[in-house]
Amino acid sequence: MDAMVEDGFAETLNRRHRFAHEVLKNYSFYVNSDVGQRLELLEAAKPVEAGDGRPLLETGYSCRDVVLVGRGRIRIFIAGENGREVTLYYVKPGESCPVNLSAAMMGIGAFADAAASGELAALTISAQDFRNMSHRNAALQDYIFSATVLRFGEVIGLIREITTRRVDHRLAEYLLRKFEESEESPPAAEVTQQNIALDLGTAREVVSRRLQELDSIGAVELRRGRIILQDSLALHRIIGQKASAQ
Repeated sequence: MDAMVEDGFAETLNRRHRFAHEVLKNYSFYVNSDVGQRLELLEAAKPVEAGDGRPLLETGYSCRDVVLVGRGRIRIFIAGENGREVTLYYVKPGESCPVNLSAAMMGIGAFADAAASGELAALTISAQDFRNMSHRNAALQDYIFSATVLRFGEVIGLIREITTRRVDHRLAEYLLRKFEESEESPPAAEVTQQNIALDLGTAREVVSRRLQELDSIGAVELRRGRIILQDSLALHRIIGQKASAQ
């Protein structure tokens, strides 16, 4: 749809459908669907909310709904018997989640856990409705296929990172990404050591030790729940050590 038709379509929707429309317009399958298919999706969608950390999927259990994020994020992770967790990826608005799709669409047990990361506002569409609509909606079929392919590549990349690269290199890159997102001066990352450990797939004690080392060389300043950038060149030098060693 062009912009004028898009605006006109949105104006015809009731309050419930307008929220669903605001969420779904971030998804390619909705944008590329015709009016009838869009209305079918809107009618099937139900709004849900979840607080930070609320479990959404559990390994080995199937789920009845496909979840589409509108605000916040969903963390997909695996947990070992010792309680250690490794974050596989995050699902943000407009993004896909093959863990959820496979469990819901195929009726199989999820191969990872999922939990809300931050306050979550989303839509759910029953697996049965989603499956039926995909049979007659080519855009939805493309979305399901691309969800699997793209996320699979991310997970393989994560495994490569964890198994072949040093923690200090990955931590330096992680912090630089966080600092780039900051609007403060100097840049600051509001993240706990536990969350860093989950994202990097390592132990909190390892992260704590590495951060203390970065603090001691003046690369960052550590505060409770915050890490403040002091010397970005020092972080880049740590990353550069990897390149020179290869």
